[in-house]
Amino acid sequence: MLKFLKVWTKSKNADSPRYRRDFARELDGMAIKYVTERHGDNDDVIGRSGTLIVKPEEDQFLVYSDSEVLFRCSIPELKAWQLLSGDGVTLTGPDIEHGGVERTIIAFYTYYRK
Repeated sequence: MLKFLKVWTKSKNADSPRYRRDFARELDGMAIKYVTERHGDNDDVIGRSGTLIVKPEEDQFLVYSDSEVLFRCSIPELKAWQLLSGDGVTLTGPDIEHGGVERTIIAFYTYYRK
């Protein structure tokens, strides 16, 4: 019953902090195959085999791969959307881990079933 109410009252405004927190919670714990970053017309692989993590006490979203944090962003500033294929997610925001530089990365999921 509660899950039905959450879906029914879900925020539909992609720019609202509530929508961004809900979407980040959906991604929390997802295993990833690899992570790419776009430089011009080229996609460079920056990490393999990791996970997507939400730290609620700090209100941050992390992409963890290869025993290091590749991307760390405050959830209210994070812009995220699923790929049309459903194989991954695109994340854009100021990366705290790299001095606040605006970065866009794509994290591809490992195969899973919902």
